[in-house]
Amino acid sequence: MSSLAHGSTKAGGLLSALVEIVLSIGGYYLLRAFGASVLWSLTAPAVAVAVVVLVVTVRRRRIDLVGLLVFAEITATIVVTVATRSARVAALREVAYIFIAGVFCLATLVYRTPLAHASAMSVATFGDPKRERAFDYAWREIPGYRRWQRLLTASIGLIMVVMSVAKAYVVLSAPDNDIAHAVDVANILTFVMIGALVVVSAVLIRRPRKIIEQVLQRT
Repeated sequence: MSSLAHGSTKAGGLLSALVEIVLSIGGYYLLRAFGASVLWSLTAPAVAVAVVVLVVTVRRRRIDLVGLLVFAEITATIVVTVATRSARVAALREVAYIFIAGVFCLATLVYRTPLAHASAMSVATFGDPKRERAFDYAWREIPGYRRWQRLLTASIGLIMVVMSVAKAYVVLSAPDNDIAHAVDVANILTFVMIGALVVVSAVLIRRPRKIIEQVLQRT
């Protein structure tokens, strides 16, 4: 598999994780508006997400690490939630989801290409071979570019891990009769996390982008 294809898999996996988190939150409040309990308002979107992940995997006819982890995590959480009928356990599903995504992001720092560079390779080349060569050259030959991409990757991963820990504390420390409020607070933290990811990414991507532009001007 080429580095570009591998990068697309990693970047796409993280993006799909964020999209599925947002959809889960939307599904939760939609079901709550129709009078569903906290337990089933949390569980039903999880089932829907698991089905989507399974369908996408079957259609692609291949299993990637991110998809496998997501499906395994969702399936395990659904089984435990149904067995225990615990809204608290159901609320921890998204927490685990974010934590796994953050750890995965940090784990890419030990690979040949971290997530930030892989993401840039997959979405910022626009299928242009010249731009692909520029990104490849910058990664191989420019230490400053590698340093900024690693910093961006580490920042994204740490934000997700820290926020997942904060959300876990909110859910685990809530009384049994106040889980709905804990879920609301945890969801607010999710949107704070997404905002932080957007701001940090927008700031830290500037220097790598400038380096790529300089490489393109020289070629």
